[in-house]
Amino acid sequence: MSDRDPLEGVGPDRLAWHQGALDRDPAVCAEEQPDKPGFPCVRPKFFHDVHEDVLGRTWPFAFEGRLTVAHRAPVADGMVTVQTGDHGTVVLPEPTWCTGHKAAEPYREDIEHQGTELVATIPTLCHRPADVLGVQLVQRPFSPSEPRVHAVLNASEDMHALNSAGLDVAAAVLVEHAATLRHLARQLAALEVQR
Repeated sequence: MSDRDPLEGVGPDRLAWHQGALDRDPAVCAEEQPDKPGFPCVRPKFFHDVHEDVLGRTWPFAFEGRLTVAHRAPVADGMVTVQTGDHGTVVLPEPTWCTGHKAAEPYREDIEHQGTELVATIPTLCHRPADVLGVQLVQRPFSPSEPRVHAVLNASEDMHALNSAGLDVAAAVLVEHAATLRHLARQLAALEVQR
């Protein structure tokens, strides 16, 4: 057994994130690492592909994204059934990325496939953690103006107070969220080619 401090040589910024994870700071993921107590995930608290501890060790991330619409419409064999007021029962293919539909819509053109909304969450001094720059895939297959799959970016105009540490956290969160946006852009580009 070595007497050497396992955190020796770790930079102050990484140590601050590590302490934030231990203190359950709302900006830090802090997911416990299997078989390594005391070394939780130090990444900002929002969608990421893998967890990472202060020493750079990674482990799988089981992402359960927030669903913006409950999956209430019946789905069978890759097809979804929605009741509409103007066209009756509408059966259409369910994209693999879709997370849910309303079981009924007044108009067929209101039927909308929605993907999981991915957000960057930033701690604030005024409103607790704030979700910013939400993005998700959507498709309204019967829309007369835009029936193709596309992304919707929610860039709200809310104002939030941050101190210097909070602004630094916001910068880190937004840098990682940019990677999420790029990944979604590649996914969307592949879907656009399929049409």
